[in-house]
Amino acid sequence: MVVRVLMLIHRKSGLTPQQFQKHYEEIHMPLTKEVAGETFPISHIRRYIPRSVSPQDSSTEKKQYSAVVAWGNPADVEIDCVTELIFRDKKHLQSYFEMPHAPGAAARLEAEAENFAEKYTTIIVEECRETLGMSKL
Repeated sequence: MVVRVLMLIHRKSGLTPQQFQKHYEEIHMPLTKEVAGETFPISHIRRYIPRSVSPQDSSTEKKQYSAVVAWGNPADVEIDCVTELIFRDKKHLQSYFEMPHAPGAAARLEAEAENFAEKYTTIIVEECRETLGMSKL
């Protein structure tokens, strides 16, 4: 049974949403693939939260780029990316999580992540129900 991991990632202070995305895609992802090798997930989907083009309050240290929301308060959306990793099974997931503990790997990934991510929460989702084909959008 596949295992999904969700990562809720917050952009580093001082980066625009565009800089955050560019760094994640062009620097962090190639390094992650290199270090992970065979343990890389079968799927690695990154969903970036749409944000305003310019900061709403440029006087703050962390410039606020408002989230573009369908309803609700844009200020409640603190994350900048939802990343979904899909693994074949628990053994595949375990081998991926052990990979950063190889000599030097963890230090390389963690040091590099500090260049674009303020913090991230990682959630393992073992059971997942999808509702597909329910509506005609």
